[in-house]
Amino acid sequence: MKPWLDKYNPFKSIRKIKVFFFQSRWKETLIFLSFVLLAFGFWLLQNLQQEYEIEIFVPVKYTNMPEEMVSMDDYPTEIVVKVRDKGNVLINYSWLHTLDPVEVNLSDIRKERNVLVTRRMIESGISKQLISTTSLLDIEPQTISITYMEMHNKEVPVQADISVSLDPGYQISGLMTIVPEKVNLYAESSLLDSITSINTVFSEIKQGNQTHTVKLKLEKIAGVYTEPDEVTVTVPIEEFTEKRMTLAIKCSDLPDNFTLRTFPSSVEVVCNVPISRFRDLEEIDFEIQIPFREFETNQSSGKLLLYLTKQPLWITQPVIIPDIIEFIIEQNRL
Repeated sequence: MKPWLDKYNPFKSIRKIKVFFFQSRWKETLIFLSFVLLAFGFWLLQNLQQEYEIEIFVPVKYTNMPEEMVSMDDYPTEIVVKVRDKGNVLINYSWLHTLDPVEVNLSDIRKERNVLVTRRMIESGISKQLISTTSLLDIEPQTISITYMEMHNKEVPVQADISVSLDPGYQISGLMTIVPEKVNLYAESSLLDSITSINTVFSEIKQGNQTHTVKLKLEKIAGVYTEPDEVTVTVPIEEFTEKRMTLAIKCSDLPDNFTLRTFPSSVEVVCNVPISRFRDLEEIDFEIQIPFREFETNQSSGKLLLYLTKQPLWITQPVIIPDIIEFIIEQNRL
């Protein structure tokens, strides 16, 4: 056999493993472990014959619920049952067998206006699922009471309660979006009349340097069920850079018999723009169009504070340099 083949021969490795397991020291270890496992088994069997108390969680299932009864928040969704029996039986409840739900039928609640599930009714539904040797010690809650109230519906807008901290050089590049923008509220009519909008739970974005999309739960309002109960909020965040543009100063309604001279005749607009939209932003997206009456009003001082009359909605806090100009109004000779 070639030396390299002998070195990597798998059958040679198997023989080494076989020799190791048949060594006397390893045999003694195996015998010792076998006795430990056997002792543990006898101990476990002995303990499983003793009685213990445990808690079992049994779900509650509501059936035939009227469509108007949309909220189940105040009603118990499970019952805690305390039982006693031998360990081997309790293992069956804990690991192998889940008890069927306690069923609450709401088919007649419109007429009765109230449904009361008594302790006896709950015990009856649980006891028939227990083995005869199992003792039912306690249940919690001991009764379930449901009162029928007709719900009304109202659609309201969602407001995002969110704080954004941005890294240097980054800004919010557009409008925050909320999906869905409106949600349905279900409650008594008198309660819905006082609600005009609903907020999300407070959230915070730290060190923002990219667009964030988060799912936020809506604030809980007592007595009100919300559908859906969460919304998706997207905060567009981008790296910004500075852009400068030159704009002429225009007067929208200058009479024919007047000439307006401004000093300077044009100004600069400086703004931060997302890098992705740098090339899209042009001078035509801005405008300084001042009505003639404003020049007339400030004619005595000969100075006027400028402002933008047109700008993209996604641009925030643009700066005009200079923002105050001097001007002269001259009357044309006939």
